[in-house]
Amino acid sequence: MSGNPHAPGRRRAIAAVIAATLMPLSALAQNTAAPITLVVPFPAGGPTDVVARSVAQHMSETLGQTIIITNRPGAGGSIGSAAVAHAAPDGLTLLVGTASLMTNPYLYKLSFDPLKDLQAIALLAKTPVFIWVHSDSPFKTLPDLLAAVKAKPGHYNYSSSAPTTLAHLGSLRLFEEAGTQATHINYKGSSQATTDFLGGVFPIYFEVGQPLAPHLAAGKVRPLAVMTGKRSPLMPDVPSITEFGLPSIDAEPFMVLLAPHDTPAPTIARLNQHAALALQSATVREKLHALYFDVSEGGEPAAQQDWLRTQSTQWGDVIIKHGLKAE
Repeated sequence: MSGNPHAPGRRRAIAAVIAATLMPLSALAQNTAAPITLVVPFPAGGPTDVVARSVAQHMSETLGQTIIITNRPGAGGSIGSAAVAHAAPDGLTLLVGTASLMTNPYLYKLSFDPLKDLQAIALLAKTPVFIWVHSDSPFKTLPDLLAAVKAKPGHYNYSSSAPTTLAHLGSLRLFEEAGTQATHINYKGSSQATTDFLGGVFPIYFEVGQPLAPHLAAGKVRPLAVMTGKRSPLMPDVPSITEFGLPSIDAEPFMVLLAPHDTPAPTIARLNQHAALALQSATVREKLHALYFDVSEGGEPAAQQDWLRTQSTQWGDVIIKHGLKAE
């Protein structure tokens, strides 16, 4: 049977033209997908906002989808969190939640249940709490500090990032484990507390690394220990409290990416994959490390949801035991 000797080549040429036509259309479809709204429940410019924007920028590039950051602060993060909890579970409204999401149910009357109405996508970062003293403090080690506090229970004043933060709750756990107590001075935020600590208003401060890093470099303050089960890669020369015979308290403020409950599992898995890619990015890691965040690898969504449940119970028990209220 005779045939057109040019037919195979012509068919290949037509296929190439079709492929060249379809590929841009495919890319266009991806790039014009509905945008994702990422809610940050705290003001712009703060650590949560910086982490969210760093991760979102990379995720937007790999997803081929626009991510719009919306700051909705108020009520310790509850206003923005509620908006996401009540949003459609379509993967287009997400939340960067913090540790306050797990403690707020014990402090506020919420319109949602964080553990039932939100589901974890990926853990983004943690930043451990350190125990700080002035550079000229007589306390050279954590045992020195605890011995002095034990000798005069309630005599020493101290402070933390703010009331009911993990720095505050962790300090209560620490003194409880050590069998003593000190008097916590309440500040509305880290800025004024840090200023007063540097000014000598109180001698002991429970705070994360970033606000005090410049003062550490200037030789004005010293970290005695980190409130975790092992040394932090952020300050590897600082011992863990477990090295002094205390249990691991794991006071580590964190940030986690979440979606409304009932968001389809394939959507959660896809977002988890792209969050993990963002967290592997050298640019993202550099930005987060500059804020003294220990960058996560994302983790499996189900495992992170279980971890959040543990965090809620752990810190909720401290709030209830000490009768703490929202400031």
